[in-house]
Amino acid sequence: MDAAGQRGERSLSGPDREIVRDTVRGAVIGGLLFGGLATLQALRAGVALTSVIQPILLFALIGLTVGGLAGPLLGRAARRRRGR
Repeated sequence: MDAAGQRGERSLSGPDREIVRDTVRGAVIGGLLFGGLATLQALRAGVALTSVIQPILLFALIGLTVGGLAGPLLGRAARRRRGR
């Protein structure tokens, strides 16, 4: 273990940093996409958003999960395709 690790200071570098960044990016995009689509669908149906907030949040949570899991896979595939 290096000196920073012995002091309890851990910083992400290289592939670990990319994985965390891809996970966060995927979770945010997935949550916004799924939650946004659920909100749009409720608005198009003419339903008050306050009455369907729980299903909207459930879909947002599902999107966060799916995005968080798929983000690193898609990020790595995109980096390979770009040749990084």
